[in-house]
Amino acid sequence: MMDLAIYIIDILLIILAIIACEHKNLGYAVLSLFIITVITGILFYMLGAIYVAIVQFAVFSGAIMVFFIMVFIMTRGGRSDE
Repeated sequence: MMDLAIYIIDILLIILAIIACEHKNLGYAVLSLFIITVITGILFYMLGAIYVAIVQFAVFSGAIMVFFIMVFIMTRGGRSDE
C-alpha cells in the first residue's frame, strides 16, 4: 500500500514539474513549484526522513514563496501581454 502511494506521488511530481516548465503564466508556474516542494517534503516524511522533510518545508518552501512574490512584483501580477 505504501509503495502505491509513493508511485502516485512520484507521478504527481512529474506532472507538476512539466506544468512548472511549460506554463505560460509565471504565477501558475511558481505555484506549481511551491506544490512540488510541499509534496516532496511529504514524500520524505513518508520515507522516514523526518529531518529532511522539516528542512524541505522550512527552507525550500520559504524560498519558493519569496520567488512567488518577486514574480508578481516583476511581471505586473503574472499577466502576460498575449
